[in-house]
Amino acid sequence: MNFQTKDWAYPEDNATRDLRLDFMRGFVIPLLIVSHFDYFSLFMYVGWERIGVISTAEIFVTLAGIVIGMVYGKKLKKDGFDACLSALLSRAAQLYRVNVFIILCIGFLRYVPFIDTTAVTTFHDPYRGIDYPLYPSVNDGIFRLLSSALMLRCGPHQFQVVGLYVVLFALVTPLIFWMLEKKHIKLLLGLSWVLYLINFGMPESQVATAEIRWTGAQFEYAFPLIAWQLVYIHGVVAGYYKKELLDFFKEGCGNIMIYNAFFISFCFILFTLNHPIKEFAEWSKLSLISPETFENLYFNYFQKYKIGPGRLINTVALFISIYAVLTRYWQPFNRAFGWILIPLGQASLYVFFIHIFLLLLVSNTPFPGYHNFFINTTIHFLVLTLIWIMVKTQFLFRWIPR
Repeated sequence: MNFQTKDWAYPEDNATRDLRLDFMRGFVIPLLIVSHFDYFSLFMYVGWERIGVISTAEIFVTLAGIVIGMVYGKKLKKDGFDACLSALLSRAAQLYRVNVFIILCIGFLRYVPFIDTTAVTTFHDPYRGIDYPLYPSVNDGIFRLLSSALMLRCGPHQFQVVGLYVVLFALVTPLIFWMLEKKHIKLLLGLSWVLYLINFGMPESQVATAEIRWTGAQFEYAFPLIAWQLVYIHGVVAGYYKKELLDFFKEGCGNIMIYNAFFISFCFILFTLNHPIKEFAEWSKLSLISPETFENLYFNYFQKYKIGPGRLINTVALFISIYAVLTRYWQPFNRAFGWILIPLGQASLYVFFIHIFLLLLVSNTPFPGYHNFFINTTIHFLVLTLIWIMVKTQFLFRWIPR
């Protein structure tokens, strides 16, 4: 595939900031937000695994890795490992402070009688029909809340991926850059795969829960570090060697891989449209695969928490496909959607922070209780519009990190 279409292609100017990645992140974030506002709406026809057997989390973590590889990789090459390490730990500390602040804010709001915090203090498992508490009991006292918050062992499940980022930044990323500086790339990627495969093949004493959870933090139930390090590490390496990868994909085998990625992505779209999930209208589903067969394949190869191999392949193929399309047809996509998506993509941590409080606000109104498709769609649209306006007006940018 010829990336350099004259009038429509992305301008390759060797800038550290890649607007294609901001665009992709800006597309993913709204879908992630509406999935946290757990009301079925029109947005779910895109966000609930409709364009592949992947969630927004896989793309989001991959994008985070790529951006880290680009930005901090440049600092590593220019200023050396010590300066890079200092910047990484500074960012990790910032993420940790934000995470603990969110945890404690919600934790203390539980003591306000007229505020219902259920939406952000419990997790409902739709498959088992079980509600899990995400905080210590209010009867356990303030010190139990403080200790759990400091160790990231409680908090809103809608924010727990930030806990994963804290650990990745503080513990994993310095090791990645040290190995990149020493040119131990094969060893780095090999170790990453060994850890992933150990987790994937290990029997679980509790169904759908990783047996190895190194940190004991709450995020490891949804994003076990031993599994999710794989997409992050490969993302960092891809960002670090971005120029070399782009050159590879411009011709020969790289071109063939892009067309294969399109084909694989299309096949996964056909596959996921067979999902028997009852919320979707029958006209939006295929019946090429029986519900029993689909659920068996999904359970064995597409589990989200352990990033099953099918989900992993789908993530890589879809990412390559979207990036290739944006590279070749950047100008029309940017003119049509860039003004909406890029600001959101460039303020992702801010959006994450804000959406927790908006979720709490909306859940304390009667509107979600109507369980109406059109009301739900309106809620999602208004929330996303409000967040976009807040980003564009830089509301509280002085105090909330981006």
